[in-house]
Amino acid sequence: MKILADYHTHSTYSKWYHARHTIDQMAKQANKLGLTELAITDHGPKHFCFGINPKKLDKAKAEVQKANQKYKTNIYLGIEANIIGQDGSIDLSNDQIKKLDILLMGYHKGTKCDFIKYFNKKIRNTPEQIEKNTLAYINAINKYNINIITHLNEYIKVDVARVAQACAQKGTIIELNRKHIRFSEQDAKDLLESGVNFVISSDAHNKHKIANPGDCLEFIKKYNIPLERVKNINGILDFKNQFKN
Repeated sequence: MKILADYHTHSTYSKWYHARHTIDQMAKQANKLGLTELAITDHGPKHFCFGINPKKLDKAKAEVQKANQKYKTNIYLGIEANIIGQDGSIDLSNDQIKKLDILLMGYHKGTKCDFIKYFNKKIRNTPEQIEKNTLAYINAINKYNINIITHLNEYIKVDVARVAQACAQKGTIIELNRKHIRFSEQDAKDLLESGVNFVISSDAHNKHKIANPGDCLEFIKKYNIPLERVKNINGILDFKNQFKN
């Protein structure tokens, strides 16, 4: 099994040296590896430390376009947006979303949102809080055309079955993250039963980690996930038609 495309990577547009290489350096490495597609998906602007400056989106877009003229690998501009509201709101405006080729979404500690106090350990994993988290995710999935949900169940817990069902109904992909697979055996069963599709993501913060599957391949084998549902192994995502229905 080989990753043909990597849809979750970061560049120097994520602030404070959170990622080490430029868009061109990431694109050049992806091309060297023979990837069909690479998405640069820096952190959403509301992350208090690493979020991209939204005023630089146009500059980043220009760099992506330049890379596409130099390399065979198709390069996409994306953002790993942060969920910030119980109503499903994310930290991007509609005008900012229109500048992107691909939209990812997840939750990161250090992002202010109105439905959870992450550092309050007493309430973080209570049934009431998990229900709030779950509804926020489902609302976001229904509110936006999110291509990929990142590291689900990592920093905050959700009802994986219900979120997966919402993704399957909308056509949103759930990633298997090289660094952050936090699914139990029951979660894996629920993911499979939902019919949702997957991608393996490197979540690379430097060019040397691009297309690195980490433990994802072992997870796929362990839970007998059909390879035809892992969309960057046997094929590539069709973003233009992903939400056609």
